[in-house]
Amino acid sequence: MAQLPPTSPRTQFNAPLSAGDIAPDCALKSLGGEIVDLRGDAVAGHPMAVLFCPRFTAPVLAALEGFRSRLDAFAACDARLFAVTLEPAAAAMEQALPFPVLLDRSGDTFRDFNTNSRDQPTVVVLRPNHHVLAILKEAPEAQAQQSLALLERLADERHTALVAPHPPVLIVPDVLSRTDCERLINVYRTRGNVFVEPRHGDDGMTTDYKMRIPEYGRGDRIDHWLIEADMVNLIDTRLRRRLFPEIRRAFQYQITRRERMRIGCYEGMRGGELHGHRDDSEAMVAYRRFAMSLNLNTEAFEGGELRFPEFGDQRYRPDTGAAIVFSCSLLHEAMHVTAGTRYVLLAFLFGDR
Repeated sequence: MAQLPPTSPRTQFNAPLSAGDIAPDCALKSLGGEIVDLRGDAVAGHPMAVLFCPRFTAPVLAALEGFRSRLDAFAACDARLFAVTLEPAAAAMEQALPFPVLLDRSGDTFRDFNTNSRDQPTVVVLRPNHHVLAILKEAPEAQAQQSLALLERLADERHTALVAPHPPVLIVPDVLSRTDCERLINVYRTRGNVFVEPRHGDDGMTTDYKMRIPEYGRGDRIDHWLIEADMVNLIDTRLRRRLFPEIRRAFQYQITRRERMRIGCYEGMRGGELHGHRDDSEAMVAYRRFAMSLNLNTEAFEGGELRFPEFGDQRYRPDTGAAIVFSCSLLHEAMHVTAGTRYVLLAFLFGDR
């Protein structure tokens, strides 16, 4: 079992911000003198395009003009627009922008958002949950249209609906990038071809290995246990930056430890008894608090959904790179893969209480 390094809200962004990360806090003075917090209740829950305008150079003005000319389209996406600048308030007021301008007098917000250019604009597009959808640095005159296309896609995915009772699960998109997912599938295929007998606990292995998982007699699953440092460190970094803060926010629980992670592969006929299980029902694993399941190739298989029969027959099939997290006490079942091969990253997470 691994003890994870502590992560604070300020230290989690030491590496450059990238798509999938949770955006840093941003609370700055507006031109009117009030503090605008992008996580505040009046703003949170909306997608955003944040325009970083270091100076009002020609490239910056070209980007701003693109946003001015598309205000109605952004409003139709329920998006919020903000500009952040290093310029004095007087210079910003001269631009007469039709959306709020925030003053970053220290430059800390520019650095936190990985937008350090002195002359070029950068647009950071945020999902409604404050995760970074994209960072746009090229072609200032095209940044507004690129932002709008991303926000229109988000609007198409967001539907008003009445929902039936459902399990308390958390789904977080883009915890791993598609490149990360492809690397993990390649690791499964090329490493760890030594098989060990199914069992719990630390087996002393020093390199990746594989294990058949015949729970309730099923014959379609082989897990690849991740031990080698390159991929373990990459995944730990992604989870600490993109997932664990959301578990803390949703469930008021701090993740500090995990079991060894594994890549599950589901292929062929399931066999055995068809019913669910709980991940903390045996005494030796009663310390587990949350399970994480992250599909690595959702588009390449059919079936393979997760269901929680105590709450109904809803099926969960997160997109590639998205993590679904749920309490280990919930009865759940991975459904039979009816076509293709399902690869999934699996982890059991817990803390100090």
